[in-house]
Amino acid sequence: MAKAAIISADGHVRGSRAEYRDYIEKKHLEAYEQEVKAAEEAGTPDAGNLHPDLAPEVQWDSDLRTEKLETIGVVAEVLFPNGLPFQLNPLDDYPQSATEELAAAGRHAYNRWLSDFCAQAPERRRGQAVTTFAEVDEAVEDIHWAKDHGLGGIVLPELTRESRSFFDPELDPIWAACQEVELPISAHGGASLPDYGPMGFAALVAAMAENAFFSNRSLWMLISGGVFDRFPNLRVSYVETQAYLMVAALQHLDAMVNPAGDWMGFARTRGREETTEKFASEYLGTNVFVGVSPFTSVQITMEDLLGKSAGGDALPGVHIGADAAMFGVDYPQFESIFDRTMGEVATLLAAPGGNDEAARKILYENAARVYGFDLATLQPHIDRAGFELDEVRADAHDLMKKMPKVTRAPLMGSVAARATASV
Repeated sequence: MAKAAIISADGHVRGSRAEYRDYIEKKHLEAYEQEVKAAEEAGTPDAGNLHPDLAPEVQWDSDLRTEKLETIGVVAEVLFPNGLPFQLNPLDDYPQSATEELAAAGRHAYNRWLSDFCAQAPERRRGQAVTTFAEVDEAVEDIHWAKDHGLGGIVLPELTRESRSFFDPELDPIWAACQEVELPISAHGGASLPDYGPMGFAALVAAMAENAFFSNRSLWMLISGGVFDRFPNLRVSYVETQAYLMVAALQHLDAMVNPAGDWMGFARTRGREETTEKFASEYLGTNVFVGVSPFTSVQITMEDLLGKSAGGDALPGVHIGADAAMFGVDYPQFESIFDRTMGEVATLLAAPGGNDEAARKILYENAARVYGFDLATLQPHIDRAGFELDEVRADAHDLMKKMPKVTRAPLMGSVAARATASV
């Protein structure tokens, strides 16, 4: 049997402060130098969100990153930012800058750096370009630039009070451009949180409790707005958005549709056509994909993920399923499972429904399909750095037992998975 491997649907990279200098436009260099000087005088590490056991260089040293990831069976990655020039909120996935001019300068510099970084291992990295939807023409231009410069997708911007809702038809040129150039859109966790003010204990708890809602908010907007019906080849991935709430949201949306296919009777009572053609959950695996990241049963139980009971029977309700789920390592951020990866693979294989076909889809085939990785090109890397599923399954008990305790569970967990948090 051919080896399996992991295409991580969630990795994070950034340039070093020194590297970013080469990508900043000349007119913004003085402002950038002031930013760097202030950070260095304050003793701020050149790191971003980084696990304390990892060196910052794994974010921008191409060979070092590849070497470290191959030790845990990762042969390719989907890449998100971990810090942009002129970013005021250093640990946030969605950067804020002092002015829109500096925000744009930071995005452009990061995208140019990311293109060069991905080019060092072109078939093993799918960098996600950052843009803004505030100006539709600019976003369309960025999408075409990303495609032309070897990037593998677009980060869905966060939704603020000032931005258009994602069901707004004025955004259709953006969805059309992504469909035209065959680039997926990725919604990454931590999006659109309100301003809680000073981050004291109460604000921190509120942010953690509400993160899943705001990170997944675009999902029901895209579905209810009929975006996937107008653009049937558009693919949107929800990565590290806490999968348990996505499942609940899709189930709730499905319940709104009556047996006649009418959403809550609106078409009949209000004399208008609905914008959607399917149940919400029917977009899973065709338009909607889920990067379960960090991949762990602390976030969602394997039964709930795969839709199989302990006895192997199909569970009722909505489940992400093997056709839509992708495995995320979240390397090298604080909540990464790089130290638990093979134990989590073993957990998947030991679960009801965790057969070879389902495991291969979740571990790498779905990510290859969504983000356009060429598995034939990756095969030599899979042969070298991959693993035999039968061997992992045979050692599953020991691999799971040896996993370090999850100390980051509050950042990724759900009430339904609380019982597994001590694993």
